[in-house]
Amino acid sequence: MRSTVTYRFLAGVVITACLGLTALDAAESGATDASATGTEATAPPLPPMPPSPSSVPGIRIWPEPAFTHWPAIAYADETRNLSFALPNQKPGQSGTIGWRGGEMMPITMPGEGDSASGLLPLSLDIGTHTAQVVLGAASWPLAVRIADVRQPWPLARLQDGFPVDEHGVPVVLLDRRRRANEERKWSLTRAHSPRPAGRALMVGDPMEALGVSLFDGQDAECRTALDQRYPSHAVLVALSDLGLPRTVVWCPGNQELFGAGWSEEEERVMGALRSRCDALGILPRLVLVAPPIPVDESLKDIAAKRRDLLISSAISQGWVVIDAEAVVGPAETANRVQDGLFTRYPCGAAQARLIAAIRTELTR
Repeated sequence: MRSTVTYRFLAGVVITACLGLTALDAAESGATDASATGTEATAPPLPPMPPSPSSVPGIRIWPEPAFTHWPAIAYADETRNLSFALPNQKPGQSGTIGWRGGEMMPITMPGEGDSASGLLPLSLDIGTHTAQVVLGAASWPLAVRIADVRQPWPLARLQDGFPVDEHGVPVVLLDRRRRANEERKWSLTRAHSPRPAGRALMVGDPMEALGVSLFDGQDAECRTALDQRYPSHAVLVALSDLGLPRTVVWCPGNQELFGAGWSEEEERVMGALRSRCDALGILPRLVLVAPPIPVDESLKDIAAKRRDLLISSAISQGWVVIDAEAVVGPAETANRVQDGLFTRYPCGAAQARLIAAIRTELTR
C-alpha cells in the first residue's frame, strides 16, 4: 500500500522504498531461515582498506637530458656553444656526451644536486646535428637544427625562451656578419629591389599603458611578440611567416631590460630580416621604433647603451628610425599618472604622439 502511494508522488522514491522492502523482506526471510536452521546470519566480508597515500613512497619522474640555451642567430665566422642539462639520478655516475661521428667528451655527475649542466661546441654547418648523451646503460639523442637565414625560417614557437621547430628541435639561424663598408656595397644592389604592395606589418611589444597600445588603430597587421626574458626571439618566430609587406615596423619595447635577458645580440634581428628580404628580392620599408629609456633609475645606463646599439645598427642597415625617447620625452613626465605613480611605458598625450608618429610612417 505504501509503495503504491509513494509511486504516485515521486518515482525516484519508489526505488528506494522497493529496495528497502526487498532488503527488509530478505532480512525477515534470513531471520526465518536462521531460526529454522538454528544458525546465525553472517554479513559478507568487507573489501580490504587501501593504504593511506601518506604511507606510500612517491615515484620521482626525472626530466630527460636537453639543450637549455642556444643562440637564436649565429654568424658563420664565430665559435658558439650550446648549454645542456643532465638529470643527476645517480650522483657520481660517469658518462659521455658529444656529436655523432665526432669525439665524445667524458662527464662525471656531481655528488649532490638534482642536475648538472655544461657547454657543447656548436657546429655551424647547415642541417640537423645530433649529439649523444650516455649515462650508465641509458642513452639519449639531442638534436639541433642550423637553418640558412636566407631560406624560410623553420621557427614554430619558443621553448623556455628559445626558438624551436614544429618538432621541438632547437633552431639556430645562420647569418653573415655585417660591416659598414660591405653594407654600402650591398645598398647599391638593394636599390633595384621592388617594394612589395602587401599590407604593412607591425611586430614586437605593443608597449601598452593604461589599456592603450601602439598597435591601436594602425593600418597594419599587428603581431604581438613577447617573452619574459627574450622577446627578440619571439619576434623571429613572428617574422617566420613574413609574407610581402610594404612596410615592417619593429617595436622592441623594454621587456629585454625588465626581464634581465638583454644582450647585444638583440640587434641581429634587423640583419636577419634584411638577409631574408634580400633572398626574396624585395625591399620593404623597414622601421625601428627605438625604445624609450624606462623610468627605473637602475636601468637607465644599460637602456642608453642598448638604444645606441639598436639605432646605429638600424641606420647602417638602411632602416628608418622612430626615436621614441625624442617623441615622448623623459619617462618622468611621459610615464607619469600622478605623483609617485608611473606606467611602464609612455601614457596619455606622450603615448598619443608616438602612435601618431608611427601612423605617419605607415602612410609612406
